[in-house]
Amino acid sequence: MCGICGFYGFQDDLLITRMMETLNHRGPDDRGFFSDDTVTLGHTRLSIIDLSSRGQQPLSNEEGDIWITYNGEVYNFAAIRELLKKHIFTSHTDTEVLVHAYEEFGLGFLDQLRGMYAFAIYDQKKKQIILARDPIGKKPLYYYWDGERLIFASEIKAILTAFHSLKIPVTVSDFALCGYLKNQYVPGTQTLIEGIYRLPPGSYMLLSLEKKKCSLITYWTIRESIESYTEDYCIKQLLAHLKESTRLRMLAADVPIGSFLSGGIDSSGITALARPLVPYDFHTFTAGFGDDNPDCENARAVSSMLDTVHHEVRLSVPDVIRDFDRITWHYDEPLGDSAIIANYYLAKKAHQYVKVVLAGEGSDELFGGYSSYKSGQKWHPWFALPKYPRRILDKIISSVPGSGNPSMDRSFVYAHYLGQDSLEMAQQYSWQITGINSDELRWLGNKTCLGFRNPVSVPDGIQDPLNRMLSFDCRNHLPDLYLMKADKATMAHSVEERVPILDKELISFSFTIPPKFKIFKGVEKYIWRKALQGIVPREILNRSKKGFSVPYRDWISASEMRDVAVQTLEEGTLSKMLFDQQKINKLVSSMTRQSSDRSALVVWNLFALERWAKVFLFR
Repeated sequence: MCGICGFYGFQDDLLITRMMETLNHRGPDDRGFFSDDTVTLGHTRLSIIDLSSRGQQPLSNEEGDIWITYNGEVYNFAAIRELLKKHIFTSHTDTEVLVHAYEEFGLGFLDQLRGMYAFAIYDQKKKQIILARDPIGKKPLYYYWDGERLIFASEIKAILTAFHSLKIPVTVSDFALCGYLKNQYVPGTQTLIEGIYRLPPGSYMLLSLEKKKCSLITYWTIRESIESYTEDYCIKQLLAHLKESTRLRMLAADVPIGSFLSGGIDSSGITALARPLVPYDFHTFTAGFGDDNPDCENARAVSSMLDTVHHEVRLSVPDVIRDFDRITWHYDEPLGDSAIIANYYLAKKAHQYVKVVLAGEGSDELFGGYSSYKSGQKWHPWFALPKYPRRILDKIISSVPGSGNPSMDRSFVYAHYLGQDSLEMAQQYSWQITGINSDELRWLGNKTCLGFRNPVSVPDGIQDPLNRMLSFDCRNHLPDLYLMKADKATMAHSVEERVPILDKELISFSFTIPPKFKIFKGVEKYIWRKALQGIVPREILNRSKKGFSVPYRDWISASEMRDVAVQTLEEGTLSKMLFDQQKINKLVSSMTRQSSDRSALVVWNLFALERWAKVFLFR
């Protein structure tokens, strides 16, 4: 796991050094760069496989005319290497396998990869650059292309380093800003910085240096192929896939591996399957707030059962205030989702003991773990009707007195679910509940975001209503928020996170399972729970879904963070440009720890945005 960066269209060895310094936390073990008169590639290395200097990047083929800078792990690299007998290898890294696989199979080699990755390949003979990202988007990759110059990196801040050097204006994208305000994160390919984009999951960008033409190609997407499997068959195959996926992730490392253990179904199952594969002390990590925390209690119980060396991280408001801007810098984006903060401290603790951790993300999006999926199953006939009645209903809801005032009844916000244009957009709206909706933006005096439509990707060819929602979240919410925050948190502390549930083969199999086994008689993730019986304690298997909750409402309503938030909003620039300051003051004054309205949520989102602007725009 590493940091990658580079550019085309100019030469500047000092700049690539600065960009690598910006990414040093992603790879503190080594660094290097390659440059000719056309392309420059940079790399910071976190040594996981083949710890010797032979694994230094950028790395080339035998002839030295194909170069790669690579971030990630391909877990089946040994099997692919067996297909490349005629090539000469100088290391035992998966990086070198990718170079020779590209030589041997062209861009079709992407179909063979099983892992998480983001990389750039420079082919001097064909005069082309390829940027590629793994199927589900576990590893980030950002780029800027203006028709003459290409700049890319694992993190936005490294591209901003190039912007400052090249005197490219740093301006906020109004479109992406509306995306953040309405979703609590930036969805789609745009970022908050105008001109900097995310490469979509399962895609590669091909830049012809002769034609100066840039093409974006999707090489992998979720396909639905529902089979008439029995429940017993699904249980056995799911467990077999998960065991194999976990085993591969335990084998592909020359350093100790630990596990994040929240005490829930997924992390407990992954930890239980990994534990017998570890011949050393197996460290597990959980985070909590205060002394009375059921998640921590469950994690302790699982740790005791599995005989792991367990660590608990206790978060405090003073620590969060002290580190808020530093965490924002690492995430590149505003900390609207406060759970990101817990991820950061959890990875900080893990860094003291291991270089690699396993995590349990992904089962909710594959097997129906959120309550919004049951709502979608109930209402999907409504969304099959023409859009006209839903749009009329949406306007009626917006016209109800009090609608838009965050200090009023929250039912106004939830009611807009039925006013969305499609089942997929209703699912996206279920995530927007933690953002600021259109009525609230209007009440706050914002006109910039009127008519904003989420730039989301809707997968083709998915027919079943539940699978439509699952594949939609796998394509959008999962990579744009959850996997992004997991990568940025762990890499902030030079730790690699591996996610066995999101193995490509397991994902594909999940969309062959009859949907009735995913949510069965109101039980979410039914088939997943059945597969983990006997592996995860019964009391944990029978628990209903409970997301990891950070008490941001208490923090910003009744702790010393309230004073920090008030000062930030008073001194901030973006909020004054976007909103009526008197309305913001009204929201702040109405916040209390006991209130059940949305005032604290809206204030938190604006506070996070202003701190981001302070870190990246108004230094």
